[in-house]
Amino acid sequence: MDIILRKQYFKHAALLALIIAVTMRFEMVLSYLSNDMLGYARHKFNVTLIHLGSDIAILYVVALLMFILNYYILRPDEKQNRLKPGRVALAVLLTFFTITVLNTFLFSLKNLIDPASIPRGHRSEFDLRNFFVSGLVVGSVLIIRLISQKQTIMVENETLKRESLQSQYESLKNQLSPHFLFNSLTALQVLIKEDPDKAQSYVNSLSKALRYTLQSNEKQLVTMREEMNFMESYIHLLRIRFDTSLNVEIAMHDEFYVYKLPPLTIQTLVENAVKHNEISKKKPLVIKITTSEDGSLTVSNVINEKFDLKTLNHSV
Repeated sequence: MDIILRKQYFKHAALLALIIAVTMRFEMVLSYLSNDMLGYARHKFNVTLIHLGSDIAILYVVALLMFILNYYILRPDEKQNRLKPGRVALAVLLTFFTITVLNTFLFSLKNLIDPASIPRGHRSEFDLRNFFVSGLVVGSVLIIRLISQKQTIMVENETLKRESLQSQYESLKNQLSPHFLFNSLTALQVLIKEDPDKAQSYVNSLSKALRYTLQSNEKQLVTMREEMNFMESYIHLLRIRFDTSLNVEIAMHDEFYVYKLPPLTIQTLVENAVKHNEISKKKPLVIKITTSEDGSLTVSNVINEKFDLKTLNHSV
């Protein structure tokens, strides 16, 4: 994350330095363009263009160096929200001093090389421009810092949400297996005494279901076909437990079988329907697993409210 923020900072710094350099020589750009439109001597235009380009190049290099300097002073990629005023004041003063020294040296060197170059103006005007550039650089860095912090906060929040959902999902999977196993073993105990043949079929389906449950713990996603193959074994276990009191209807489009979803998703919904509804011969439970053309998967049932002893006692 820090490397990405650093790359973004220097990418923005390069663009902003160019904008500042052109802005500081804006009147020269306008003068050159207006003279070119009036059709003055081509040689004069070429000389002016060379002077303009060299001035912008010097200002660009100086501004870019100031962005690099302020990167280490203001640290736009740090996660600390509050920035002490002393650091901002130090950044402005140090930037102004460095810009003044560099501009004085580079423009003096340019004048020595080419005495015919355009003068930089009076000392007061020169200092004012340097201070203006210092303010632009420091202000730009502070804005980049603010934007980077907001981006970091957004990324961290999304990461926390994703980790929280993953943690909840893992917790749910870990809770499902013991709960499912307890109910299955209880039903198996009854079947062994009452119907050994049906108990054998129950054990086969139970072993397939448990094998899928263990294997799915290692996967983030499974295909719908894998999930529904597991559901066949799981539904078989439920039908043996509840006989004709429970009916699960499945109507899925063929193209859905290649789609992926978190393992045990459908089982969780069916298990909740079984857990929170009354299932008896008088009130059979019908659970429907369907898909629609808009790409949605639905697990639905008619609510059969269980007997609530508290409500019953209250009514008596």
